[in-house]
Amino acid sequence: MPTAIHAAKDHPVAPPTGMPLLILWGILAVAIGLPLALTLGDKGMAYLAGYRAWLGPGLVALTGVVVSLAYLRRRITLDASGLTVRSTFYTRTTAIGSMRLDRARIVDLAEHRELKPAIKTNGYGLPGFRSGHFRMRDGSKAFCLVTDNSRVLALPLRDGSLLLLSPEHPRALLDALKQAADQSTS
Repeated sequence: MPTAIHAAKDHPVAPPTGMPLLILWGILAVAIGLPLALTLGDKGMAYLAGYRAWLGPGLVALTGVVVSLAYLRRRITLDASGLTVRSTFYTRTTAIGSMRLDRARIVDLAEHRELKPAIKTNGYGLPGFRSGHFRMRDGSKAFCLVTDNSRVLALPLRDGSLLLLSPEHPRALLDALKQAADQSTS
């Protein structure tokens, strides 16, 4: 007789493709450097000695640190309560019974463009990284933790929405979900 899932099991998230944080910090460097360079031209070095000149760039840098730390928060956990996805500022727990595992598949988003998130509704996105709530091309909803577009586990839910995940081993996660679903029905 199979045993039920008692202990939580983490499924590692695939490493991000590209360099999302490098791109983020490049943009932030321009956002910090350009105003300072323009200030230097207008008011000279004496102005930079005051705290006001550094307030804006300091807030931009602090925002960059917060966003970078959030970017590092990625975890997929399967336990008795279901599948919990923690990503950046978002967490979603989905009961195994609410998944349509018979329709789940592992896809490359370059080939299956209909599954590529189209509109960020409440999410976090960098080139090669998507986290949070998105709308698909057909208007349906999706919760995403996509770090590698070439191997995405697409999990349709009974409410018509979708989970798009990038576990390091998508087949292993899908097999574990199917095993958990079988155990819960027996």
